[in-house]
Amino acid sequence: MDKIWANRLIAGTKTWGEMPASRRARVKAELAKRVAEGEITAEQYKEITEEDYDE
Repeated sequence: MDKIWANRLIAGTKTWGEMPASRRARVKAELAKRVAEGEITAEQYKEITEEDYDE
């Protein structure tokens, strides 16, 4: 489910505020993994989570 939320956030079909608080830490980790793998940029990570990406 974390990957699904990450996909929806990246696609823009859901927002960070719509996501259940109980999923935020795991989805944030999934998004960070995608930054490290080059799938999304650190700027996209910040746009989604409203927090800076820490390498």
